[in-house]
Amino acid sequence: MVRELALKFSIAALPVAIRLPLAAAGMIFFAAVASTQVALSVMARQTAQQTELLGQIYLDGLSAVLLPHVRAGDSEAARAALHNALSFHEGIVERQLAFVDARSAIVVAARGETVAPQAIPSEVATRVAGTISGRDGSAWFWRPLQTGSEAYGTVVARLDVSGFQRDRERLRWLLLAADLAFSGLCAVAGFFMVRRIQQPVALIAQRLYEAALGLPKPIEAAAMPVDKPSRLMFHAFNAMVHASREREDMLAHMAEQQRKADLGQLAAVIAHEVRNPLGGMRTAVSTLRHFGDQASVREETLGFLARGVDALGQVVDATLASYRPQADWRQLTRQDLDDLRLLVEADSRARGVRLMVEIDLPENVPVPALEVRQVLLNLLLNAIRATPRDGQVGLSARLEQASLVLKVSDTGEGMTRSVIRAYEAGLDEPGGPGLGIGIVIRLVERLNGRIGIEASPRAGTTVTLALPLQPEEQKP
Repeated sequence: MVRELALKFSIAALPVAIRLPLAAAGMIFFAAVASTQVALSVMARQTAQQTELLGQIYLDGLSAVLLPHVRAGDSEAARAALHNALSFHEGIVERQLAFVDARSAIVVAARGETVAPQAIPSEVATRVAGTISGRDGSAWFWRPLQTGSEAYGTVVARLDVSGFQRDRERLRWLLLAADLAFSGLCAVAGFFMVRRIQQPVALIAQRLYEAALGLPKPIEAAAMPVDKPSRLMFHAFNAMVHASREREDMLAHMAEQQRKADLGQLAAVIAHEVRNPLGGMRTAVSTLRHFGDQASVREETLGFLARGVDALGQVVDATLASYRPQADWRQLTRQDLDDLRLLVEADSRARGVRLMVEIDLPENVPVPALEVRQVLLNLLLNAIRATPRDGQVGLSARLEQASLVLKVSDTGEGMTRSVIRAYEAGLDEPGGPGLGIGIVIRLVERLNGRIGIEASPRAGTTVTLALPLQPEEQKP
């Protein structure tokens, strides 16, 4: 059982290009051997029948010699006739001859001088005629001696048929060896014939595998088969390869067109966003040329230029946030919030604004660290720049249910209604506060978060962000 299973799995592990020819070769070999065995079996039966017929023919001649003596009742003459028959053996050697008289039950027998006698088989008395083969290469034959309806007895002969048996065995082994050789040759020829028939399918399978790896190649004309079905299959494969290449070329062309369209859109956005600050800055430069000797005008114009440069920086930041590749995802940590505090402290000290930070979070929070840092950095810078000297900017962070809640507050003059609508509606309207608003809108939308804004001229502005926590299976 173990050997059968091992053989089964070893054959199953072979590729189809080998298994199918092997199966065909095995079937050819089995069919050839089986047909030869059937032929040998039929030949053996015919040989046995011919041997029996030969024995009966011998008994016919012996009966013709004995019949006159048996009719006359001369036993001695019958015995002499049997001895004479033993003296002549051309092709067939007689070992024992006998006549069993049916009337007197007398057995007249004769045997060769060098032959060991054997008892007459008991079947002679129970069967009218028959044949029995012995193990020593001899065979017993018997038949009744009669004329018309009168029976005189039974003629019995033990003949040496070993020569026939040897010839038959020799012929049998010769045919078996020839059959095995011929069957093996047919099996080998069948194996290579099936392999040759399989070549078109194997070539198609190989090219399909290469196409799955992204390397589709058409089949060369020299490899085209002669038969029409295989040739049609090859033509269909080549048509598929050409269609695939055309599709890839079309996709590449469309990707190039899309890239150009994106670049055009990017250029249009930058031109639109940069044009207004540049126009104002050009006016400021002209003012400096004409009225630069006046301290108040010079101070006001330089401040306007600084704000214009800041506005251009904001456009660049928003563009980078929208188009640069995303970094790998990682959780927000308390260290990220401490880094934010360090980043904005220099700006807050330069403007004389106090920074109050209140963090009530575990060490790790399952939200994207880089996006949250970018949102908070822009909101804190906005708040610091909107807060007058000696004012205060606050940052608080805590967990509420399945969300991270962040609050950025300032004691400035408060956002205008247009700015609040821009935040709440996700708009980035030209002429708004601009500093990071585009970045904030896009990043909060990407995080599936919500923005809440409270603003008043006396209490300043408080921006509340609610960002959903991301379970492990939702992380990018």
